[in-house]
Amino acid sequence: MKITPLESGQWQRVDRATADVFTGAAVNIFTIAGGRVLMLILTGKVTTVLGGASTGKFSVDPTTGTTMDICAAGGSATDEEGTLYGMTGLVATAMIKGSSGGCAVMANPIVVDIGNITFTGGNVTGSASFQCWWRPLDDGATLVAA
Repeated sequence: MKITPLESGQWQRVDRATADVFTGAAVNIFTIAGGRVLMLILTGKVTTVLGGASTGKFSVDPTTGTTMDICAAGGSATDEEGTLYGMTGLVATAMIKGSSGGCAVMANPIVVDIGNITFTGGNVTGSASFQCWWRPLDDGATLVAA
């Protein structure tokens, strides 16, 4: 199936405001309710320079079932403001860190069930914002910033 991102206005964008997500623990960045969604793009942007080396990864924490990483942890040095994070959509592949100029995005959309999408970064100073492009698979499904 070839997915066209903005075909007939089916895709929706949700922005999560900048916050300190580099706590060393999983931080909820988006919440899914009412059914499954198809996630096309999930990206982050460093908004305050990181105060040290860190790794980062995205995970799904479903209401029913076990938390699952949707990318492996990717290394990042002291990322400057504007550094972009992305992922391929292949679960075993590390989170991608792009420069301030660009970053790869998902080639493989991911089905996500009711629960939370989380980001886990190292325990350093800094902050990031996030954006998700998605569409509902089930009637009544929603995805909102956490």
